[in-house]
Amino acid sequence: MKKILQPEDWGLRVSQDGELMVGGYSAVALAREYGTPLHVVNEARLRETAEDFRQSVETLYPGKTSVHYAYKCNSVPAVLQVIRSAGLKAEVMSSFELNLALHAGHKGEEIVVNGPCKTDDFLRECLENQVRLIVVDSLDELAALNKICLAEDKDADILFRVNPDYTPRGMNQGAATGSRKGCAFGLDLKGGEVTAGFDLLEEMKRVHFLGFHFHIGTGIRDPKDYSRALRCLGPLLDSTRSAGLTITIMDVGGGFASMTTRELTSRELLVYQGIERLPSSLGKATDITFKDFTREVSNTISRYFPENGLPELLYEPGRGIVSPNQFLLLTVHRVKDRPGLRKWLITDGGLGTVTLPTFYEYHEVFLCNDVRRPRTEKVNIVGPVCFASDVVYRNKLMPQVRPDDVLAIMDSGAYFTALESSFGFARPAIVSVSDQGHRLIRRAEVFEDMVCRDLLNQSVKTKEV
Repeated sequence: MKKILQPEDWGLRVSQDGELMVGGYSAVALAREYGTPLHVVNEARLRETAEDFRQSVETLYPGKTSVHYAYKCNSVPAVLQVIRSAGLKAEVMSSFELNLALHAGHKGEEIVVNGPCKTDDFLRECLENQVRLIVVDSLDELAALNKICLAEDKDADILFRVNPDYTPRGMNQGAATGSRKGCAFGLDLKGGEVTAGFDLLEEMKRVHFLGFHFHIGTGIRDPKDYSRALRCLGPLLDSTRSAGLTITIMDVGGGFASMTTRELTSRELLVYQGIERLPSSLGKATDITFKDFTREVSNTISRYFPENGLPELLYEPGRGIVSPNQFLLLTVHRVKDRPGLRKWLITDGGLGTVTLPTFYEYHEVFLCNDVRRPRTEKVNIVGPVCFASDVVYRNKLMPQVRPDDVLAIMDSGAYFTALESSFGFARPAIVSVSDQGHRLIRRAEVFEDMVCRDLLNQSVKTKEV
């Protein structure tokens, strides 16, 4: 049976007048007060979701655990504060994110560092701040890290990121981070890079191997995908022990889905981009919870390790925590009705500025002014940029919409703010709603913000004679 999503699925409600409400406040009123585009964070539910994930990890695994929120997913400082208050640590991939984590109050020992392009300067910064783990992505990185450790007289604890060459069924190539053919991440199992890494470690005195990391994709909805990926690594665990190395940490990465949105499959993407046929709903109903994922991972890990030798289990969730707890408000400024064609709803946000994930993901869209108004027509929802692809959705089933109505694009918590751009327009404000009220946590850009990095009338550097 297909899942027909309602505001209650996001912890929201509908007023007697049919308006979308968050924490007792009208979404339309928030749009009028702060302007649109506007992201709205449901603060209490965000904290609850983060705590739920952490508790599901801690209660279902008999060994030690640690949960590190993936900063790349949503790095708004006020959002990071809430997640940290729920007991989650940090996973970062850049100097910017490392400094954000430190600024948020994390100590180096609470930070895991990932990414395929760690520069020498970034590795030095990681050592200076005594991060807990550096996830080594390549043999070149391993050699560079060793050289820096010797030069700086410092030690580094590492995990090997391995590419399991496993892709969940139906996942599009852009999301398949565990594919050997389609993705650059990790040491290649089949090519012998992990074994070569073991050989290099024998000569390294300041670099300490603690275990493995893998990541198989994003928006994963089937818990068994994690156990299947772990089975791909079974022979590796045996060969590691044979090499005399002890596995004290297993990091299963992230990718846990929000159950109120999803990636389009490769087939759906082709059909949508080719003939504009958008999926009409989220798809099959599901009651899968975080506990289903963590139970599957915990049981599989326990099968591969003796009870007295269980490794510490690390998780790096992102999307599943922040995605359903933020939504994006857009105002419909113009409606174009062309006879014989679909209507065009022209809004103040689109793919070119604030909704890039709608290019490859299914998101629900509500009419905030009257959520109960029947959906009677398929329309094109587009943005303000002079760019034909500045689209939110084509062929989206919607109620009748009028100028000045407000739309809510649900699940904007994951990658919307991370991927937004200033393509001719200022980037939007973000408001957080809690039991105490609502507050601005990021103001909208102004002209001075947009040009503050630009330099005019600088002296020209000339060649030295």
